[in-house]
Amino acid sequence: MRVGEWDVRYREAGDGPSIVLVHGLGVSADYWWRNGPPLAAAGFRVLAPDLPGFGRTKGPEAGLSVTQQATALREWTEALALPAATFVGHSLSCQTILQLAVEWPDRVTGLVLAAPTGEPARHRLLHQAVGLLLDIPRESPRLAVEVATAYLLAGPRRIWRTWNLGGKHDPLPLLPRVTAPGIVLLGTRDPVVPHDFARSLAHGLGQPDITWIQDAAHALIFTHADAFNAAVLDFIGTRG
Repeated sequence: MRVGEWDVRYREAGDGPSIVLVHGLGVSADYWWRNGPPLAAAGFRVLAPDLPGFGRTKGPEAGLSVTQQATALREWTEALALPAATFVGHSLSCQTILQLAVEWPDRVTGLVLAAPTGEPARHRLLHQAVGLLLDIPRESPRLAVEVATAYLLAGPRRIWRTWNLGGKHDPLPLLPRVTAPGIVLLGTRDPVVPHDFARSLAHGLGQPDITWIQDAAHALIFTHADAFNAAVLDFIGTRG
């Protein structure tokens, strides 16, 4: 679909209330193949775009900031005439959907933040890099192949620039302006996301605590898809 200056590629399945799955750094809509079909089968219209510069959507070589990603996401939903939806993010895209919820609250009925990044630290990217290195042996070989393939497609310069821009975005001050209900999902073995930061996000969204995915690491949406999908459906079901 043509959206502004980009031809945005996206995947879609099912009918019903809308759920939008927003991929993290370097990957694409294909990253959600263990989540999209089961959520659609549960009675939802599930959509997952390739953000500009990733997957099969062309984008600026210099990458997009979190705010620019949120704008691109909003423009895509408007081009589709998509009703307000539950937005599900993973890792860096959690910052994107929080920004979207603040700037265009009429587009968002709920937020699912899975393994969210954005902790306020002086050396945030260094901490994340160390965490990602620790995370590698905790993930499946199948995931490593899929991520490596996506990263080669996106290119190292675009990934580095997007990651660096994400490191300059602070999601915590956004929380008082978020009107949609939300939930934070985190794997018990995730070495990337600080627990105190994740709890701050959960409390800011009106939740008593993090919703834990047992034995999962950072890629909880992939390695523990059944538990993740169940938590998403439970959150949406609780809200009616």
